[in-house]
Amino acid sequence: MDCYDIMKRITTHRGVKQLVVINKEGLPLRTFPAESGGLEDSQIQSLHELAGAARRMVRDVDPTDDLMFLRVCSKTDEILVSPDMSFTVVVFQENYEKQAATV
Repeated sequence: MDCYDIMKRITTHRGVKQLVVINKEGLPLRTFPAESGGLEDSQIQSLHELAGAARRMVRDVDPTDDLMFLRVCSKTDEILVSPDMSFTVVVFQENYEKQAATV
């Protein structure tokens, strides 16, 4: 199974709206689903900067530690960020509490 198949599988999970892969410069490399209008480049850049700031904060607290995952929740959506040295994966999904209320 290659990374494309894994990303495609993630987008089939209930509540997932969009998955974006961002390079280390903050530019989108791949968006799933591809036809989705979704986020603008400025929003993607802001998420990239947020992940960088969160990573720096974690390292300020403990220089031997690193940010592995960041979850940001609003009333309607959740943004899941998984940073890496080469790229960052961002998943947008419906807020879990909102999903549970509609089941």
